[in-house]
Amino acid sequence: MTDLPTVSVLLVTKNGERYLAETLRCVQAQQGRFRLAEIIAVDSGSRDQTLAILVSHAVRIIRIPPQEFGHGKTRNLAASYARGDYLVFLTQDATPANADWLESLLAPLLADPSIAGAYSRHLPRPDCHPMEWRRIVEDELSGRSTSCINSRDAPDYANNPVYFYFFSNVSSVLRRSVWQNIPFPEVEFAEDQRWAQAVLEASYKTAYCAESRVYHSHSYGPWANFQRHFDHVASLRQEPGQPRLTRLAECWPMAVRNARTDLDFWVRKQGQARTWVLRRWAFSVVSWHLAARLGVWCGERAACLPAWLRTWFSYQASTKRQ
Repeated sequence: MTDLPTVSVLLVTKNGERYLAETLRCVQAQQGRFRLAEIIAVDSGSRDQTLAILVSHAVRIIRIPPQEFGHGKTRNLAASYARGDYLVFLTQDATPANADWLESLLAPLLADPSIAGAYSRHLPRPDCHPMEWRRIVEDELSGRSTSCINSRDAPDYANNPVYFYFFSNVSSVLRRSVWQNIPFPEVEFAEDQRWAQAVLEASYKTAYCAESRVYHSHSYGPWANFQRHFDHVASLRQEPGQPRLTRLAECWPMAVRNARTDLDFWVRKQGQARTWVLRRWAFSVVSWHLAARLGVWCGERAACLPAWLRTWFSYQASTKRQ
């Protein structure tokens, strides 16, 4: 048993009662050649049953004030308490799809010491709406059915490095020895992709594990979708002087094109009459995509906005206020 790799599962939680119990049950039911050393949660001010659920599953809880939460900073805090050789990060609403989720996630790191981290395939939950469902299952980076290794030695790396930087802490594993030298950057959003960029530039590799699957999807409305796209783009474009890639005049036609694709997808998937799908979903789909495009447009210009407006536009800022 002492030769088995030791794993610490780390969560960041806040008001996560909806899926947290099932997620923890699935984590504790994992099977394979590893030793689950502990589950640690950093909670930033839950007011629902989250803390009681964590206690009932014997999770070690570290509590911080809501205003101290940061995606990179808080995950670094969780990792600083961990004893395992491998750090597994899991969001409170990501449920392992089967009992070999963890073993499959660890496999690339155990096979190749140059791989610094790996992340899982995402699957939509049954109640996921059409816009999110299509994005998940057709996303080449987190939804495809074949695994891959990302490396700066790849032929296309120099031409399109951002493609290789994708990484997802919805469900991921990091080699603890690498994290100690390259922790997550203390940013509000996209800490996982910033970390992947850093390790790739340091000549490590990352892996996408299609065999390791988690159920994870959201049913955000238009405003929340605007805020999340704003945060994501603003975080990735913090360097001064970057060109603005989105024009305001493009937001509406792009939203309409994406909406049509979603509706066509939903007609095929559900096998329902197109008229019924249009009545049920057309307004919601167009609103969702228009909000996303406007969030991207504003996110590219975040540095020019007054601080109060950036705070209002930010999903992370609104979460801290809850």
